[in-house]
This record gives sequence, structure tokens and C-alpha cells, in this order.
Amino acid sequence: MAISKKLETIYHNGQPDGIRSIRRHLSTMTTYVVPRPLLSEAKKLTGINRPGIYYLISENDDNKIAQIYIGQTRNGVSRLEDHNRSKDFWNKAIMFLADNKTFSLDMISGLEAYAIGKAHESNRYKVENSVNPKYEIDEYDLPLIEEVYEEIKFIMATQGYKMENAKETLNEANTLHTTRNGIEAYGIYDGERFEVLEGSEIYLAKPVNIEKYNIQRKELLDNGDIVLSADGKYRLQTTLVFNSPSGASDFVIGGSTNGWTEWKDKDGKTFTVDTDSVILNYKGLLILHIDLNRSSDRIFHSIR
Repeated sequence: MAISKKLETIYHNGQPDGIRSIRRHLSTMTTYVVPRPLLSEAKKLTGINRPGIYYLISENDDNKIAQIYIGQTRNGVSRLEDHNRSKDFWNKAIMFLADNKTFSLDMISGLEAYAIGKAHESNRYKVENSVNPKYEIDEYDLPLIEEVYEEIKFIMATQGYKMENAKETLNEANTLHTTRNGIEAYGIYDGERFEVLEGSEIYLAKPVNIEKYNIQRKELLDNGDIVLSADGKYRLQTTLVFNSPSGASDFVIGGSTNGWTEWKDKDGKTFTVDTDSVILNYKGLLILHIDLNRSSDRIFHSIR
């Protein structure tokens, strides 16, 4: 049985996308989410000048991480002032700061090096760290570093940022696939975002009806994130995130597609559709319900 986790979030300026602090019950670490335009306001918070590590995040127009930078700080938010002057790409910082003196300087250096390594391994984002720390993690510190990083990874996920390699989360039960046009592409869907997985084949012979996906295809080709394999098929070298199953299938197959029926599980089943009401259901997650017998539509998420 999964263990419940309790998080307390404070919205410091009363806005859901403003400055917020997050704390897990019994943790020795506090997380601060700081939008770049509110950096000067964040400096007024008590406890935000403690040591720890931070992620600088660049989000695109779809609120997806495009780039990240990971660093350490001995004086909390003050370190971000340097990056505010020297780094243009980021628009949000997420800081993981120790309470009092619970993190030694060796611990922070080890945690920074560990987090950067995991970010590269995830193959989800462009990591802006030009130099990887040469810090050698002491074997006695490693268990604590791994424990703290697991908490960081969990809190990042609650903010919509998955840090593990998509392949690590795969199993036969939650993987979807499409084989249209002779290609094989794989993905996972969590009810909000659809991930097309590294190694998926892309059918480039057919343009996508939505032009932004054609532009994205070309950029990935130019960057080496889509490569031509020896068998003549184009394959993804990274994991891509889309806002819907249809956006994902459009990108993979070309043209205009219905992702709700295109992606299938291992048993060949798609998202189900009821005749009296449109019910999009996958793996116990009621994603969309529109009652065709009522004048008003209801759209909601529900975990069963």
C-alpha cells in the first residue's frame, strides 16, 4: 500500500502562480517557488536565505520546461540575483533550502552534483549547466543525498515537472502505442499531459495540419533529437510532452488525428466512449464527461 504524504503550501501573495513555499510534514527542508518578476519581493521572506540547491526553469508557451539549470547556494535567494543579471533564459526558480544547519557544505555540493547527473539522465530537458561539478560524493553521504533527492523529485512532480527518465516509469500496463503508417510510437498519459517516449518512430513523410508541429519537427531534426536510423525510419532521441493525446498523435503520424482513438494499450483498447454521454476514460481516470442529455456540459477530473 502506498504511503500518504502531506504537503503544506503557502501562497505568499495570494496568487496560485505567485511566490509559494512548500513543506512536507517532518521534513528538514522548505521549497520556494519564485517567478523571476517577483524575485525582489521574495527576498523579504523569512528563511529564504538558507543554504540548499535550486533549479532555474525556462517554460515555453505551453507551460512545459524547455531548459533547466541546477546550482547550489549558501545564502538562499541572494544567489539568484547573480543569475538575474547574467542568465536570460529562465523565468522561474524552485529552491530547496535546508532548515537551520541540517545541510553541510559537503552535503549541498554532493546534492547539486547528484541532481545535475539525474537531470542529464532523465533526457527530458535541455540542461544548461555547461560544466558538471567534479565533486566526488562520499559513500557515507550518498544514502542521505538519495533520500533528500527523492523528496526533491516528488515535490518537483507536484509542480508539474517530472525529473525521472520516462523509461524508468514504464511498464506494460501504462504504455500506449500507435502503429499507423508503419511506424511504432509509444507514450504515457496522466490525464493532463501526454508524453511521446524516446525511441518512438516519427512518420515525417506526411506534414502535420497544425504548422507549429511541422516547425517543431524541423527543429528536432536540426538539433539531432530526431535521427534517421539504418532501417530508414526516423526516431526520437528524447521524450516530448504534449497537452493532449491528439497533439501527440498529430506530431507522430502527420495530418490531423484523433488521439483518443489512435493511442491503444497492450490489449488494443482505446479511451472508451459511451453513447449517452461522452466519457473519455483511461486506467480508472475519468478524463472528460459531457452529458449529451443535458443543456449544460460538465467537464471534470476524478480519480477512482
